Amino acid sequence: MIISALSQRAVLAGLTALATLGAGSIPAYAERPVEGPRPLAAAEEEDDSSGLKTFATQISEARMAPYGSVAPGEYSDALADLRGLPGTAGRWREVTNQPYDNDDPAYRDPVYSNSGAGWGNVAGRITGLAAGRGYVWAGGADGGVFRKSLTARHARWEPISDRILALSTGDLVYDEHADTLWYATGEANTGGTTYTGAGVYRLRKARSGTFTDADRVGGDELESRSINQLKFDGRGTVYAATTRGLWRHSTDPARHGQPWQLVLMPNPASDDDITKPYDNIVNDVLIPPRDRGRTVLANAAWRSGAAYNGYYLSTAGGAPGSFARTALTGLDDADVGNAEFTASRDGGRFYLVQESPAGLAAGASALKGVFTATNVRGPWTLVADSSKLERSGSAIGEDQDYPVGVQAWYNNFIEVDPADPRHFYVGLEEVYETEDGGGAWKTIGPYWNFGFDCFDRTQPDGGCPATTHPDQHSIAVSGGTVLIGDDGGVYSRPLPPGRSAEDAAGHATDWTNHNAGLRTLQYYSVGTGRDPNRRGYTVAGGLQDNGGSLLRAGARKQVSPFGGDGGDVIVNPRNGCQILDEYTYLILWLTKNCGVSDGTTSAIFDVSVPDVNARFTAPFRVVRGSRNIGDGTSERWVAGGNTFWRHDYGFSYTAAQAAADPSRSWKPQYTLDATGQRLIVGMDAVADPRAPADPARDTYIASWCGQANCNSAGFTRGVVTNWGGAWTELDLTGLPNRFPNNVVFDPYDRTNSTVYLIFNGFNRRFIEGPGAGVKHVYRGKLGKTAGGVSVTWTDLSVGFPDVPATDVVVVGNRLVVGTDLGVLVADRRATPATIRWRRVGPAPGTTRGSLPLTAAFDLHVSRDGYLYAATHGRGIWKTPLPLL
Repeated sequence: MIISALSQRAVLAGLTALATLGAGSIPAYAERPVEGPRPLAAAEEEDDSSGLKTFATQISEARMAPYGSVAPGEYSDALADLRGLPGTAGRWREVTNQPYDNDDPAYRDPVYSNSGAGWGNVAGRITGLAAGRGYVWAGGADGGVFRKSLTARHARWEPISDRILALSTGDLVYDEHADTLWYATGEANTGGTTYTGAGVYRLRKARSGTFTDADRVGGDELESRSINQLKFDGRGTVYAATTRGLWRHSTDPARHGQPWQLVLMPNPASDDDITKPYDNIVNDVLIPPRDRGRTVLANAAWRSGAAYNGYYLSTAGGAPGSFARTALTGLDDADVGNAEFTASRDGGRFYLVQESPAGLAAGASALKGVFTATNVRGPWTLVADSSKLERSGSAIGEDQDYPVGVQAWYNNFIEVDPADPRHFYVGLEEVYETEDGGGAWKTIGPYWNFGFDCFDRTQPDGGCPATTHPDQHSIAVSGGTVLIGDDGGVYSRPLPPGRSAEDAAGHATDWTNHNAGLRTLQYYSVGTGRDPNRRGYTVAGGLQDNGGSLLRAGARKQVSPFGGDGGDVIVNPRNGCQILDEYTYLILWLTKNCGVSDGTTSAIFDVSVPDVNARFTAPFRVVRGSRNIGDGTSERWVAGGNTFWRHDYGFSYTAAQAAADPSRSWKPQYTLDATGQRLIVGMDAVADPRAPADPARDTYIASWCGQANCNSAGFTRGVVTNWGGAWTELDLTGLPNRFPNNVVFDPYDRTNSTVYLIFNGFNRRFIEGPGAGVKHVYRGKLGKTAGGVSVTWTDLSVGFPDVPATDVVVVGNRLVVGTDLGVLVADRRATPATIRWRRVGPAPGTTRGSLPLTAAFDLHVSRDGYLYAATHGRGIWKTPLPLL
């Protein structure tokens, strides 16, 4: 599919349109921005009838299948096991520590790039922000907390939480008077690319110190819960609004170790029911200033609607048992979704922004509205809705089938100016500001600049003022500055209206970009190849909401040839400018020149796979040891959705060939099921060394999950291969009934009869029921029998921490496994009695050569002599292969 240029730049959305995708066709997506291809949340629920899921939910499914929750303790135990392992001699080196320039004019493909959007340098999703006394703290979605001075010249971001368990951020709050930073872990926007946390940490001397395990407040009561907000009553109590209830704790340092107290759980029985993970979500708390903590109003709601959705009020100081479901005057009690609050400093004015489950279900805007009141009970008055905000200078809207607030369940914030109760901000997909209590609005941070009169792709900066990246999550106000955290990092501008500036359309002209050195990029994949124009190797990768990045050999910054989301990637090792990049759902884009374009001609063309139901980030691989049937200089490809596909041309494929063939030369090899509900999640392919150019002699293997959502009731999984000549489902009797994240052939077994299979998720200690199983890594030995193919599985998990496994590669005699807490290695020849797992590199947080304690999603063995790890929160890292 060729998406229209943004002379018509909208594309690729409508998740439900995927249901109409048939073999040989491309989905008829609704018009939607390239950058934001997130589907409606209604299509992410467990009972989704379409059977289509986004990567957001699919990350969670992989770790929790076959059901939807994990109990406190799993990551703590896993980390303790990990820290007890010996490390290898090699050190890790950060690869993507250069600025990531989304707007480089040399990579401005008119169809496939977002260069010129106005975002400038970008970082990963920032879900917590705090500022004060000349400093700012930014919390990455899975990258931990970074600190930077706002006043010092040449100040740099520095990580300050690498020594603690959770790098996933829910909220940050800074107490200026005590120089104390409160860190709520566990991102709680229910997007599912989110990770649970380990509770709340309190850092004293926040301007100079770093977090340690001893800084955790209380015990493990909040572990494996994600935290939406921390709110303080000013009387010595802090409240934590979590995905599993509302909790509170004393702020008295002398009571630091006391347990958290549960004060509100709408459905107590569901907390221990792993089939009901969404029954107790508390999104935010409103505590009126100067009320001495007597009144506490909580919003509890699941984004898609539930019987408990509503507002809960306590007039007894938030004591357990004192909260009562309360209908607030002026609000529709039958359509309450995720809400966030703010209050003026004098307590005379309250504001809230609320999501609409009904709008979400209808495929319209999910924004119920922005409301104000002078009493928490109401009446609450509507001051803005989707249409009003669209008319304020928005870059999105109904005419694009992408209305304001379409993701109000995922990205939202609201904050009032401490000096002016009528001046406040709302963050949704864009950033909005009002100076008169909601009468008039300005879109000060539009989604992008495409389509505006000022946009000129021939200008290096795109012609328009810089703007904020889409999808807003956090906000902080301090020292006359407002700071915004979103899917692209941190931006700031002057707070007082008299000091800030906008153009005639109301778009801010004074944003400051803080993303250089903020190393929170969320990668799904990494690939490398020799740079044809420079000495060294290119490094490419796909990212959450930040497209496909490219680091040229010797370059001082990264660039973005591909826009939108980025998934998997293949790079030609002989020519690192030949890159196959995934947008979503096996929509694949190919460049032969690193995507270099001045905007007048396209350097990229579409080679999408015509699958009926691929995963959001579906796998595709080279056929190892093969030669393509075009020029024979690169390998062939395979891809996996509901069907296992083969592409024989590889990087010899041309735009002319693609234009002449609706199937883009993809050939189906094997379909998992007729209903389209089973999806390939891991795969490998090997050519016959005696006939590397003959696709008919390739050997394939794939791991898959089903039914439909790869989670909850009906969960199943399997491994299928054509080893032995015919496609066969391997016997998995005795193996965990969990998510089989990847499977590969042993490259040193010329018969391809040795395979390695890894499982995501946790063991029986943390998931009871049909997910029972206690292992993560297996070696399989294939054999021929009279009835077909047999397999003998050997458990290699002895000594392996109970942590989700994400990827597996073989390097010489080393078996290397990526996990949610780093990378592990063992001898591939070992037996269960002799295997000894080691951590790759020094212990996390101990030296600059340590891999941060975050999920390593993808491992890549590069011809430059390094193992690369793509982390989902801290960028790409590498370590020498000989030292594994």
